[in-house]
Amino acid sequence: MKHTFHFLIGVFFFCAISAGAEETVQITILQTSDSHGHIMPWDYFQAEPSDLGLATAATLIKAEKAKDPECLLLDGGDTNQGSPLMSVYLSQTPDLPNPMALVMNAMKYDAMTVGNHDFNFGQPILDRFIEEANFPVLSANIQKANGEMRFTPFIIKEVKNIKIGILGLTTNGIPVWEKPEHIAGLRFGDPIETAKNMIPKMKEAGADIIVALVHCGLEKTPVNSRDPKAWQTDPATWEAQGFNNIPNENFALALAENVPEIEVIFTGHAHMTLPELFFHQSLIVQPSSWGRGVSKVILTVSQSGQVIDKKSEFLSAKNMATQADTAIMALAESYHQKTLDDIRRPIGIATAPFTGGMEARYYDSPLADLINAIQLDMAKQAGFEADLSSTAIFNNRGHLADSIRVADVYALYPYDNTLMLIELTGNQLKAALEQSATYWISSDQTTPETPLSQRVSTHARDYNWDMITGVHYTVDLSKPVGSRIGNLTYQGKPVQPEQTFTMVLNNYRAGGGGGYAMYPECKRIWESDGTVREYLIDHIRRTRTISPENYFEKNWEIL
Repeated sequence: MKHTFHFLIGVFFFCAISAGAEETVQITILQTSDSHGHIMPWDYFQAEPSDLGLATAATLIKAEKAKDPECLLLDGGDTNQGSPLMSVYLSQTPDLPNPMALVMNAMKYDAMTVGNHDFNFGQPILDRFIEEANFPVLSANIQKANGEMRFTPFIIKEVKNIKIGILGLTTNGIPVWEKPEHIAGLRFGDPIETAKNMIPKMKEAGADIIVALVHCGLEKTPVNSRDPKAWQTDPATWEAQGFNNIPNENFALALAENVPEIEVIFTGHAHMTLPELFFHQSLIVQPSSWGRGVSKVILTVSQSGQVIDKKSEFLSAKNMATQADTAIMALAESYHQKTLDDIRRPIGIATAPFTGGMEARYYDSPLADLINAIQLDMAKQAGFEADLSSTAIFNNRGHLADSIRVADVYALYPYDNTLMLIELTGNQLKAALEQSATYWISSDQTTPETPLSQRVSTHARDYNWDMITGVHYTVDLSKPVGSRIGNLTYQGKPVQPEQTFTMVLNNYRAGGGGGYAMYPECKRIWESDGTVREYLIDHIRRTRTISPENYFEKNWEIL
């Protein structure tokens, strides 16, 4: 009897412990972002295989789904623009299924948030993609003019008896960057306030856990953001990204700080690799771009829906080009071959190299002058004699030499920008040049031996250093930001503050993109129907043989 009593006490004690120790489940969520039309493991700009594309990411995703068949797969937007494959598809075979929708359906995505570049071809193209996609496209802070939601604001996905609420949010910079006709009838609300308003609705709909799928980056980052350990440092020591002229272009940190109910923030837009960042109550991740990797988040959740633990890692696609998913590649093969046929077409010859990269930025060179000359000619063909032209060298890939193919022009000018003609004053011109000069660090931080790549300001983007033809000027890096432009003259005479000029520049810059807040204040005179890239291709094809000396005019220098 005594032993029986102790046995019953033990059973009672064990049951009490079991009741108190609630069982948990692990939920895996995977994310890609900013694929920009890249499906195949192929770099169209370098014309070689590369560790990128959704087919490569699909191999990583398939391995994770083998471990956990119930894992969720999300995408952070900027899906339909950015690669020759999508440009060729939309210009030559738009009646075929959208290749990105085709591939993402096969990969069984659960949701995607719309990105700013998804508007680049206009809303009808975006709507057709949404119609073809077997997954919802989200954004809670984009509304129609009448206040109705333009996209699905959030969804609830049940995984292992836990209801996951996925909230979509999009950067507020779109009205600055995008052509007005592409976003006609839309309003872009404050993402933080939108999130606060949506959380109660998501909980009312049954969400146990809330995550945010946002097309935005972080307002500030560590100095060495490529080092995973840097993300564990004190955020007070981090540096601002430098685009604060557009409120809520990047808002991930503010979202974490102001909406503590969000467990995980899946970010994008910045093309950055962020393996794991804990900020306030939220875990923040970002999976690079172009299918170069996948963010993996694991949530340990109690049966009552409480997050007990959360962690994340970046699954890199490095050295995986040969392991790309063959089924995904097969879906895109015909689109890929058509793209290769198109961009391999020879269109002209360069008698000498038009050097690109840092050499073409630090020194006045023929490459920027070529683009500016063609932009001036674009305006002239439309009946406008512009005084000035402005362009950037967008990346380090673009250059022209020997036989020129369509692919070389894509590498030189990767964006689907149109051209705009504006009227500006001497004051606005000077302000624009000063903004451009923020690209460089002060000369007291360099020596003659400092590589050109190390003379660039932290967080500066290559596409934001503009070179303007039609005026002469110097850039004195020994002077503070805002006071670097000197000897600014037009036709041999000093530029006067109220003097007016007409200037051609791309629509992104004319809208104020890159911190150029002076341009939206300028009068807009004309906008091209075609893209700058199309005109570049046409000019080289018509000219057949181009020589640097026919375009080069030394009109600026860095002191």
